[in-house]
Amino acid sequence: MPLAAVAAPDGRAVILSLNGWREQGIEVVDLAAGRVVQHLPQAGAFLGLAFSSDGKSLYASGAASNQVYRYAWDGARATLADSFPLAAARSDTTPRFPGGLALSPDGRRLYVAENMADSLAVVDLSAGRVIQRLPAGHYPYAVAAGAGGEVFVSAWGAGTVAAFRPRPDGGLETAGTIEAGRHPSALLLSADGARLFVASASTDRVVVVDTRSRAVVAVLADSAPAGPSEGSTPDALALSADGGRLLVAEADNNAIAVFDLSERTAGPRSPGRATRS
Repeated sequence: MPLAAVAAPDGRAVILSLNGWREQGIEVVDLAAGRVVQHLPQAGAFLGLAFSSDGKSLYASGAASNQVYRYAWDGARATLADSFPLAAARSDTTPRFPGGLALSPDGRRLYVAENMADSLAVVDLSAGRVIQRLPAGHYPYAVAAGAGGEVFVSAWGAGTVAAFRPRPDGGLETAGTIEAGRHPSALLLSADGARLFVASASTDRVVVVDTRSRAVVAVLADSAPAGPSEGSTPDALALSADGGRLLVAEADNNAIAVFDLSERTAGPRSPGRATRS
């Protein structure tokens, strides 16, 4: 059961995170061949996948194993290199269940949504350990990190997105919360960081947030055109190369919705188009 997908840096492969009852781990799909070329079991897996800025490392959340795995990536295949335990100490048995992952702009730190610990963990990658934890709301799910050092975490169980800003010492501090509708899940920042898109899977809505003011500027309705007002279940987001269109995966429609974005929804530096909302 693939829960997440991330494109390889050169775009020739897609890596999947498998979180089914039968098997957990990651798979590498060769896009040209249209087939799985590598399967790597893990003790646990969830929805976190992220490449390092140099494209040489792939990080994968370990779910019930309470760790994050790091794979060396050679452009075609992944090789397990090491893992980072999230426990505060060897005696720490707190279930953390790492979910969404994102890297800091300088690539030195990994932000981890600890789904069952209601926290955001900051991992120093050179030291391989957690150096900071911050409350992130109930059942934190996805993480998005901006070029300016700001970090956003969707709290699936709280109906909010937690916002964090960088401190002068390199750590994070709380910057408030954003009301995002029932069960916020996937997050996506626009290329310029001006807009944050938040999928609300239970309400068939995508909330659009101005990241500077942290205010909701629009709510995009993702109901099926000829169907009921709920039931599409948006659970993944992507932007077109020019930033003018938002693509929304609809889990229960087996479809992708395409939204044309206006200046209000795409941000002032993006090409304008009419919004479907």
